[in-house]
Amino acid sequence: MNFTTLVAVGFLFGIGFGYFVQRAGLCFAHGLGEIFIGKGKRICRMFAVIFIITAAGFLISGYISPELGLKTIGQLRGFGFYNLLSGIFFGAGIFLNGGCILGTLRQIGEGNMTFIVVFVSMIPGMALVVYGLNPLLEKNYNIHNVLLPDLLGVAAPFITGTLIMGALIWLLILMRRKS
Repeated sequence: MNFTTLVAVGFLFGIGFGYFVQRAGLCFAHGLGEIFIGKGKRICRMFAVIFIITAAGFLISGYISPELGLKTIGQLRGFGFYNLLSGIFFGAGIFLNGGCILGTLRQIGEGNMTFIVVFVSMIPGMALVVYGLNPLLEKNYNIHNVLLPDLLGVAAPFITGTLIMGALIWLLILMRRKS
């Protein structure tokens, strides 16, 4: 696939995804908040559908092109005070912002220009994490790259297939309790 085709497909996907996010009112942080206060049936269904599509996509992509398949991207960085502190900062940021980056982009797309300030403020915050906190924390943490198949000793398609089937069952249960 040449670069022009890749850009065109990416552009069309971005437009379609943006339309979906705007129409669904999707924001992961706000959705998790709805789940915790007990009114998140709609967002639970969306999360299940998103999980099923992405898990199946990663599974299939590994067979179509092995270099696109499962990679070691997860890390266990230990636990402790830094995790608690960063969780408090992250939660406070979501509370002040009213949502996550996806919700911020949706708000900008809907014409709420106040969120441009939020979006521009996220850039130095992300730079601070990547160039300031991550190098500092890497000195204090024992980092291990982890893949679930290696951890469990089971082939990836069996784990992914089981998780997809579980998510499908969960989605069917949620669809029956639609009220």
